[in-house]
Amino acid sequence: MKMKKFAAMMLAGVLATTTMGMGVSASDDDYDFYFFNIKGEDADAMQAAVDAYKEETGVTIKLFTLGSGTDSSEALRADLQSDHMPAIFGVQDAQRLVEYQEGGYAMPLSEATNEEFKALADAIPENFYLTRDGETNYGVPLNIEGYGYIVDTRVIGAMFGEDNTDAFIEAYKTASYAEFEAMINAMQQYITDGTADDITLSGSTFSFAEKNDITSKLKGVIAVAGSEKWTYGDHLVNVAVDGVFSDSVAAAEATTEQLEAGKPVWEAYAKLLDLLTSHAQTERGPELINQTTNGYDQAVASFANGETVFIKQGNWCYTNITNANADIADYMTFLPIKLDVTDEDLTSGITAEQMNTSIPVFVPQYYCINAKCSDEEKEAAEKFLVWLNTSETGMKYVIEECSFIPYNADPDVISAGYSLGDSILSYVKEGKTITNAYAGMPASYATFTLGAHLLENYVNTAEWPETAYSDIADFIVSSWSEAAGL
Repeated sequence: MKMKKFAAMMLAGVLATTTMGMGVSASDDDYDFYFFNIKGEDADAMQAAVDAYKEETGVTIKLFTLGSGTDSSEALRADLQSDHMPAIFGVQDAQRLVEYQEGGYAMPLSEATNEEFKALADAIPENFYLTRDGETNYGVPLNIEGYGYIVDTRVIGAMFGEDNTDAFIEAYKTASYAEFEAMINAMQQYITDGTADDITLSGSTFSFAEKNDITSKLKGVIAVAGSEKWTYGDHLVNVAVDGVFSDSVAAAEATTEQLEAGKPVWEAYAKLLDLLTSHAQTERGPELINQTTNGYDQAVASFANGETVFIKQGNWCYTNITNANADIADYMTFLPIKLDVTDEDLTSGITAEQMNTSIPVFVPQYYCINAKCSDEEKEAAEKFLVWLNTSETGMKYVIEECSFIPYNADPDVISAGYSLGDSILSYVKEGKTITNAYAGMPASYATFTLGAHLLENYVNTAEWPETAYSDIADFIVSSWSEAAGL
């Protein structure tokens, strides 16, 4: 399938002054079509892009977005059922697609009428489709994103010597889980006591330097957004789901037998969660889950300001991190999330080596066109998406201002233009990527069932019972089965 040079990107608007779910105010009536954005991190840059489009074409687009990290599902439902329906709206994944597909809102891209848009849609690789059957595509990819442990390489240099920074990064990538766990424990001892034994990663030994201005600021090994349910489900559990299911479509078709067979992987996930939350910037327990002190913003600030070595996040967090501390911008890179598993534990076809040396790279959201809008609105929406993804002006805002990475970017020729984006491209170039299979979990399950259960029953206590790992694995099997109606 032939691929176009650039990807489809997400259109984000600024927070509107009208109340979501209510009618559009009179001052907002003069527009050609309405776009409902579900990604808020890049609102200002995308508003500028829409303004540029109006100046170039005369087409006025009404934009709306809620704040970063806000679930927009209810507001989008209200607008789709109102008299001011959006012509373009965002959908996160195949699980969220079901509602809009069954409601008749999501238009199959094969029904597009604009020839340039049809060419754009036809060029989307099948593995990046927004689909439930593996064949019918309902969305244009926003971009690609990736996640893992983000590290400030200056902290590594201060901890082990600047001359050893690159060697540490490369040795970490291929290190075993046992080496990773020993590293975490040694780093915590160093932070607490000022000294620790040498660590070994992939056969290379690294010695801790004396405490200095940088390492003296450390409060924990990893910044944990302790009050956020998604911290414990969503992207962290995805690494485990990838070990059980090959992709989100396979996960959506899970059987109880497959979930049972995945118990060694679910236990490994619980073991990792225990390790990370017990080495956070705040002691695990009621304080760690306090929303006023350990929410998303506080965790980002803790990492950005050098109070932790790592944070588990994605490149979408780049702007928030650099807003907290601009000096960190050029010194961040991704490291893989590791699980204590063997090839025999994994049932998805991936190997333990592939899992522990790769980062998840995926399409985070999609543009959908509203099938219930007028033909004129759909045509206008299609033209805008073409402009955004192919014109020099549109791509300037998409790549330079929003720090988005095209889903079909050639890592040999395209730079994301910022540290975390280029780190993702380096994994893509090396073929060290895994999928985002957790998107096939039952809708909202990862956050509001699994994440909530872990927060309310485990992360809120300092000590876990001996049966915690197996209990968590059993909960995943039973609760996923129940949520999926198995």
